[in-house]
Amino acid sequence: MITQESVERLKASIDIVDVISRYIEVKKVGATYKACCPFHDEKTPSFVINHNKGYYHCFGCGVSGDSIKFVMEYERIDFQSALESLAKIFNVSLDYTDSGYKPNEDYRILEKLNVFYIQNLSPSIREYIKSRGITDSLRDRFELGYAPKSYEVVKFMQDNFLNLNAVAEAKMLWRDDKNRYVAYLSERLTFPIRNENNKLVAFGGRILTNSTTQAKYKNTSNTELFNKSRILYGYNVAKDSIYKKEEIIITEGYMDTIMLHQAGFTNAVGTLGTALTKEHLPLISKGNPKVIVAYDGDRAGISAALKAANLLSLARKDGGVVIFKDGLDPADMVQCGKIKELKELFSNPIPLIEFVLVDILNKYDLQNPMQKDSCLNESISFLKQLSVVVFEEYKSWLSYRLNIPQHLIKINKPFEVLQSKIRNDSFYGIAEKCVIKSILEDESLLDLALNYLDIDMFKSQRGAYLKLLNGELEDSELIAIMCDENVIALNKKELKEQIIMIIAKHYDDKIALVKQDSTIDITTKLALLDNYQKYLKILKTGELVIYESISSI
Repeated sequence: MITQESVERLKASIDIVDVISRYIEVKKVGATYKACCPFHDEKTPSFVINHNKGYYHCFGCGVSGDSIKFVMEYERIDFQSALESLAKIFNVSLDYTDSGYKPNEDYRILEKLNVFYIQNLSPSIREYIKSRGITDSLRDRFELGYAPKSYEVVKFMQDNFLNLNAVAEAKMLWRDDKNRYVAYLSERLTFPIRNENNKLVAFGGRILTNSTTQAKYKNTSNTELFNKSRILYGYNVAKDSIYKKEEIIITEGYMDTIMLHQAGFTNAVGTLGTALTKEHLPLISKGNPKVIVAYDGDRAGISAALKAANLLSLARKDGGVVIFKDGLDPADMVQCGKIKELKELFSNPIPLIEFVLVDILNKYDLQNPMQKDSCLNESISFLKQLSVVVFEEYKSWLSYRLNIPQHLIKINKPFEVLQSKIRNDSFYGIAEKCVIKSILEDESLLDLALNYLDIDMFKSQRGAYLKLLNGELEDSELIAIMCDENVIALNKKELKEQIIMIIAKHYDDKIALVKQDSTIDITTKLALLDNYQKYLKILKTGELVIYESISSI
């Protein structure tokens, strides 16, 4: 069990926007952060993050919580696993009530292995690396190493008292059919894979022979630290350049990334044996760079580039695709000294949307009227997922290539337009929410509310106010108010004015009720009306009055 002190220390060390941005794409809109909710299907963002208080709320499906709950729900893991996952990411130590329990030591294990691999760079391996065009300084920057024979790797682990079960959990060992430990990487060039915070989370490996029985490249299986669909190789090295250049070049892997850095393209990163996915988008979006897809020029590379262009277009990313001729890849071009050609390609990529549309056009015989009609429908089906502006811009492009009038390129159903939600809250309902949010943002204002606001004065937000008074601060209703950008947190002076307005509304309602109540005798009725009118008169001067119920009068 993790101690409560550790939990509080972790909460104080993490940033909810940083946490959620690791899983989904988050955009700052004014003073708030928004995203499309990952817990239900939506196109218009209704998932709002309160950066200051560390909570999120979706106004579409109602989910809410803090960073820990988000990780639990998104990863589908328990509370302790979520804490341990966040602690690893943010390098926060956790204490356990069970003294016999030791937290996962994956980071330490991987760093020790990395040192071992680098120490095993023999002269012949160093020469091989040079023959691939990689300089010593670049080799060191990317920490290339070499994993020797399996028994040597296992012996190193044993000699250094590494827990072999823990190493197996880190996916650096596995057991054979005789229950013996076998190194996951052996007789391979090693590529440490670090996350954006420069924490070592996995390894890649490349064989140095032309084997027909082994994969040329392999990387660690997914672990608690590593998910290949969320990490880009070399991002830790490239991120400063990406921010500075406002551009990111995405390659297919290790060597392409390293060789582009060798040629001065220090904003290059690589995917890890997987196509670009939605899970990569939050990392790609950091700094909102232009995205250049630079995959290999073979059939598989072009197919992957098309999928990436489609994904990035629908994610509203600016950028393009670079196509390498004659089956070359970026590493080949750098090694051949074609740096000038690379600069030209990266300066003039095929725009992402155009790349997708050209592929659609190439699938049809445009001399056949029926196929041309099918091509038009597929093109419109793609474009209608984008913005109105983009659709209008590409109408003339599509009209020219299909040789048809522009008026034929239209969408039968209207575009989905981002609209403000229609709220049922009355003016006074918003006022009540403002009072609650103000207290949530500044607890010192609670006394002011307690002195003058009774629970009976709240209409639409009575339940939320009661939860506030009971200290149920992580209740979804209160989190929703905190995250509602239409509800403003007030300072003390503004809160006083809002309280006066709520009390005045309360007494106005009381006057109307008393006048209509036939069960109250005339003497009591006059006394009540007199008191209520007196309170309203005081309130109009800008002063507060203590609430009195009917029974007290």
